[in-house]
Amino acid sequence: MKPVIVGVTVGLDPGVRVREGEEYLYLKRSYARAVRAAGAVPVLLSPEVTPHEAVALCDAVVVSGGDDLPARADPDGTLPAADADGATPEVAERIAWDRALLDACLVAGTPLLGVCYGMQLLNLHLGGTLVEDLGAGCGSDVDHGGAGRFTEHALVRRGAHPALDRLSDGSAVSSCHRQALDRVAPGLAVLAEAPDGVVEAIARGDVLGVEWHPEADATAGAIYGWLVERARDRGQVPSS
Repeated sequence: MKPVIVGVTVGLDPGVRVREGEEYLYLKRSYARAVRAAGAVPVLLSPEVTPHEAVALCDAVVVSGGDDLPARADPDGTLPAADADGATPEVAERIAWDRALLDACLVAGTPLLGVCYGMQLLNLHLGGTLVEDLGAGCGSDVDHGGAGRFTEHALVRRGAHPALDRLSDGSAVSSCHRQALDRVAPGLAVLAEAPDGVVEAIARGDVLGVEWHPEADATAGAIYGWLVERARDRGQVPSS
């Protein structure tokens, strides 16, 4: 029986976090565990794998969480380094590779899940914009966490989607982000918000973005389960 393979992107450390002067790849283990619990085989993807190799290898892809992004792309489509006060800019190499992977998945029709940074990057890549800092006078009365600090808030559903249909309105989700969607990119449907109106889920076909971290809460079965089911249906892989 052919297993469902789900590729998960990783963070890049150019030698400043894990060990000075040494380059490292890193990822919270909860991502791999969530994929495994959903019935698929997790495979970690680094920039040493080309985007075309990734979509050839994987039945679905997860773009995992990461650091800060700019508010918008430049007119030529490039993304400058995040420069808002207190920002921790995401590594440029990772952004470029993740964007190429997004394109490859969209062209191939590979089911895709963007988590937090992954959802924000998807929105930027397709022509949307971001709020760079929810704490900078945005008037939100909901604690969204950020800078490694997780909190919980309720989820308010705004649209139908198979992944969210398994969740009740008001489900608690695990939040850790200082940035959020501002203008939603053309073609992306808003599926859910936080109680303060911050966009929490977007979708387009077999592409789903969530602002929260389902691998860290009780929504993992619904979100990662949907991704694995879509991969299985697309590839006609029998369930185990």
